[in-house]
Amino acid sequence: MTTLISKPLVRLILIVILIIAVLGTAYLGVREIRGMVEDAVELKGNERDAYWTAKIEKANADTNKRAADQAAAVVKIQAVMAEQSRSDQQTLADLRTKNAQLPKGDGKGGRCGLSGDRIGLLPD
Repeated sequence: MTTLISKPLVRLILIVILIIAVLGTAYLGVREIRGMVEDAVELKGNERDAYWTAKIEKANADTNKRAADQAAAVVKIQAVMAEQSRSDQQTLADLRTKNAQLPKGDGKGGRCGLSGDRIGLLPD
């Protein structure tokens, strides 16, 4: 039994095994590189998402602050206007009271008319 397998056949088998090993290693390397690229893309995407999320939150906070400032200004204006309205209503009531206290007519035979005092009191 000299040799069951001849030398050229052994060489061919070894070359095929070597080619399979090289191709397998290359495939694993390419797969690893693709995984690294995907991880880098995902990381960069997450960074951009975080950046824009922070920008949007800051813009929303600024908008909310401006809205709150405007609401506070409206409340102040309403308070001032309510106080002014109360003051005007009180002044009007006082003028009407004074107007009612003035004599009717000019005192000469009961004629009705407006005296200078009464004209000065009438707001409307």
